[in-house]
Order: sequence, then structure tokens, then C-alpha cells
Amino acid sequence: MKKTALLTSLLMALGLSTSALAEQGYDNPGQAAPVPEAAPSTDFSENDLQKFADVQGDLEEIRSEYSGRLESTEDPDQAAQLQQEASQKMVQTVQDKGLDVETYSNIALAIQTDPELRDKVQSMLN
Repeated sequence: MKKTALLTSLLMALGLSTSALAEQGYDNPGQAAPVPEAAPSTDFSENDLQKFADVQGDLEEIRSEYSGRLESTEDPDQAAQLQQEASQKMVQTVQDKGLDVETYSNIALAIQTDPELRDKVQSMLN
């Protein structure tokens, strides 16, 4: 159950973090992050922030690949299977970079509300 919640958080964070960072449209109302009940911690190690930044390109490739595949199918069962497959690949990619899903999700949520942290991660992407 906890893994499902973390996976949901990860997927939410993946969509929010990379879209916001890639477009640099941080304050776009169409991409507003949900407000968590408690503000996420912004006390992350430099190493974790760098891992977060490093994994963004890989996640964007997965997202792009699966978006195209999802658009080309009209079968709801196949779409669900593709979404599950994409989710598993994203989780594995994050873990392969040495970052746990919870830390990734927390960073992704924190950059939505902390401009200084967002700028720091953005500079790591360049």
C-alpha cells in the first residue's frame, strides 16, 4: 500500500517537476502543484539534488516514448498496461541513479514551492 502511494507521488512529481523545469514556466497556473498538507522539507544533500537533476533526461525519454505509444492505442487495457510499464521504468530509472522514490518525490514537490531550490536544481540541469 505504501509503495502504491509512493508510486503515485512519484508519477505526480515526475510530471510536475520535469515539465516545470524544462519549460521554465514555473508560475504557469496550468501546472500548479497540489499544496501538500505540510510543506515538504527543502533540506536535501547536494548529492541527492544532483541525482535528481541527472535523472531528468532519462525520465523525459521514457515519458516521451510512452506518450507516443499511449496516443497510438485505443484499447484501454493496453493503455493501462503501457502506463504501468512506464511507471515501473521510471521508478527503476530513479533507483538506478541511487535515489529512492520518496526522496525524488520530496525534491520534486519542494521545487514547486521553493524558488531558491528550484533555481539550484535548474542550474544543475545546465
